Amino acid sequence: MLCPDDLESRVPTSGFRSIREGTLTLSGTAYAPGKSPLFASLAVAVGLGGSALGAAALLAPEAAAAPDDWLPAAPYSECLPPADGCANVGAAVGAEGAHGSANLATLQAAGSNSLFRPLFGNGADAPADCVGTACNGRHGGLIWGNGGAGANGGNGGNAGLLGNGGRGGDATTPGQNGGHGGNGGRLWGNGGDGGNGALGVVGPAGAGPTPPSSLPAATGTRGDSPPYGYGNLVGGDGETGADGGRYPFGANWSLDLPVGGAGGAGGWANSIDGSATGGNGGTGGNGAFGGRGGNGGAGGSAYGRGGITTGGNGGAGGDGSTGAAGGRGGDGGSASGGYAVGGDGGDGGRGGTGADGGTGGIGGAGGNGGRAGLFGGNGGKGGDGGSGGDGGVGATGGVGGDGGVGGGILTATGSVGAGGSGGTGGTGGRGGDGGEGGAPGLGGAGGLAGRSGADGRAGDAGTGGRGGAGGHGGKGGISGTGTPGGAGQSGQSATGRSGGAGGEGGSGGPGGADD
Repeated sequence: MLCPDDLESRVPTSGFRSIREGTLTLSGTAYAPGKSPLFASLAVAVGLGGSALGAAALLAPEAAAAPDDWLPAAPYSECLPPADGCANVGAAVGAEGAHGSANLATLQAAGSNSLFRPLFGNGADAPADCVGTACNGRHGGLIWGNGGAGANGGNGGNAGLLGNGGRGGDATTPGQNGGHGGNGGRLWGNGGDGGNGALGVVGPAGAGPTPPSSLPAATGTRGDSPPYGYGNLVGGDGETGADGGRYPFGANWSLDLPVGGAGGAGGWANSIDGSATGGNGGTGGNGAFGGRGGNGGAGGSAYGRGGITTGGNGGAGGDGSTGAAGGRGGDGGSASGGYAVGGDGGDGGRGGTGADGGTGGIGGAGGNGGRAGLFGGNGGKGGDGGSGGDGGVGATGGVGGDGGVGGGILTATGSVGAGGSGGTGGTGGRGGDGGEGGAPGLGGAGGLAGRSGADGRAGDAGTGGRGGAGGHGGKGGISGTGTPGGAGQSGQSATGRSGGAGGEGGSGGPGGADD
């Protein structure tokens, strides 16, 4: 860009006749020996540029209302001279008339006006470490100059009357849209290509809810126990524990009880001359809000002097809520007198299913290509959409509850109770679905002597997340213990039984679908 110092060295003072605000009139043909006619060429270019500016304002009236949207932003160190450089021009002009100081003031005022920003030159590219609006490329000169390239999703700069628009910046933050390409010169020039969208955010891994407390729901009612007496007596069964959940507390309050209530114990039975059978323990309640299942109730004990005495079986443990452990099985009831049979331990509750993984985020959209100049140039290509984010991994299923202990016997004849089986581990959580691919950027419109830019490519769908691992099965309960025979003679040992089987591991969760 030419500055006043350059003009003084190239043009004699007789070349200036008048300088008025907004216009430059040149008369005379005498040039200093050895000087090139560059200034005359510049004057012609400025005149043509002024006409072009007027035409552009008519063709695009919105630019006249707000010219700063396509003008270069300050500073312009390559074009604006220091104050002492302008003094040289003032001296040269003042030598031809009394209006030199006024002309100098006019020129200096024009240099500070936004309409007299640099006429020529390319806009600067946005720096790689930019943030926010600093990521937009600078605009080119008013007459000619290419727009600067955007960065980190910023838009490319626009050209002036002649020049190519800057390329939009590729997005760098997950899910961010690519920058739009800058517009080509209003008269002639190619539009800038749009930037590519970024990869979508990866879906969050499955995570079970955190229990608000460790408070259990209500315990099941204990089974009835008949009075000690004659004949065959049977104890009542315990009731099932309440499920965890939200319960009213007073007129205007509620209370969250995440842990399942324990099952009620079985009633006992004690017969003087007949058989006796203890009641079975109640099943534990299921957990809620990430709480574990309630424990099963214990079987009722039995005592009798004739016939068979049988202890009650332990209740099964309740199932855990999302990702939580199942409840422990209740212990079997003990037995004594006559032929004694211990109650079996209850089975452990099933572990809760793991939480599902989250859906991947949508890929960033590609930036639109910039439009070409009115009379010629190709529109910019639209940017490609970013791929969708991968789905999150499902959470591991809850651990199965342990089996209850088998009931023992307190006499020499009989069999002990078997231990309860461990609960099945919970199924792993489902993997999250992959996110949608980003939308493609649209190609920019071409000029009268050009073609429109091609649209970008839509982003690929994200990959579905991996299903969570199944929970471990619970441990089997141990069998009950027998009582050996009395001293002085070989007693008959109680019949031993095996402990309960360990619970099965939970199934792995299904993988998420590709969107």
